[in-house]
Amino acid sequence: GDCEATLAGHSERVTSVVWSPNGKHIASGSWDNTAKIWLTDTFECQLTLIGHSDFVRDIAFHPTNPNILASCSDDKTIKIWNISTGKRTLTLRGH
Repeated sequence: GDCEATLAGHSERVTSVVWSPNGKHIASGSWDNTAKIWLTDTFECQLTLIGHSDFVRDIAFHPTNPNILASCSDDKTIKIWNISTGKRTLTLRGH
């Protein structure tokens, strides 16, 4: 099929991409230590989540709450984000 969009914005390699449960967002994680939230109707970056001090290895949306995203990093933390506010709600350490 044809390419619908190219999402460009990370300054390093993208390590993870996931669709939100409601289909309204795509999240991406990168070696640039950030996660980005993209709108699926316009494919524009809505939000950049800054807080990790090393590569973001993986990301996952909450299975029933599309506003909650988890990111894990080589900084040995898992961060929980509220993408409706852009705020980090929790940091889990020791991984």
